[in-house]
Amino acid sequence: MGCRYDGLSLQNGRGTNMDSLLLKERTIGGRSVCIGVVCDGVGSLRDGAFAASTAVRLLSGWFDALEETRRLGLRLRDAVHHADRTVAELAAGQGLRTAATLSALVIDQERYYIVHTGDSRIYGCWDGELVLLTQDQEEGGKLTSCIGRSAEAVLYYNEGLCRDGTFLLCSDGLYKRMDGDFLRAELSRLSPRTIRRTMERLSEYVIGRGETDNISVALMMSKK
Repeated sequence: MGCRYDGLSLQNGRGTNMDSLLLKERTIGGRSVCIGVVCDGVGSLRDGAFAASTAVRLLSGWFDALEETRRLGLRLRDAVHHADRTVAELAAGQGLRTAATLSALVIDQERYYIVHTGDSRIYGCWDGELVLLTQDQEEGGKLTSCIGRSAEAVLYYNEGLCRDGTFLLCSDGLYKRMDGDFLRAELSRLSPRTIRRTMERLSEYVIGRGETDNISVALMMSKK
């Protein structure tokens, strides 16, 4: 089983793009392993983009150094905890005001693993059914957990069996003005050849409905 994937990140109507994406695939111990990460820098903080880009860089390095797939979900969770602490320490040392959401997905052939904090999202679409696989960590429009703050992030964990279908990772700029039926229909008819155009259509749809925030979206197709 392999993975077909692509992603895009748009500045859209903001003065800068504070989002960061990671998409990679490696063969580890004879197994195909894929990683997808979306981070959204907190826009109310001056240096929000720093947390997002640094976390993605750290998780990319972790994935490159991974030598085995045993206890992969726990390894991913430990890597996100490490990224959280490292970003907070670097920010404190440089006098930065920064934080970011983080939603990470690793697909290891027959299983997937998710580690998440904040209000970016990961969806699964199988057999025409769209399922939200993360939980928004916000209250009254404000984040209750994120990476890069002095307090340790509260991490949401999820894992399960992979089925033929699609995972969607996105920042809130994509889903805030998204219609669920439109999203389900687009993902249900997705093919490896239409990944790029589908992401463009999804982005165009929410921009047409007035979205001005940064938009980041990644699609990962798993097939046994």
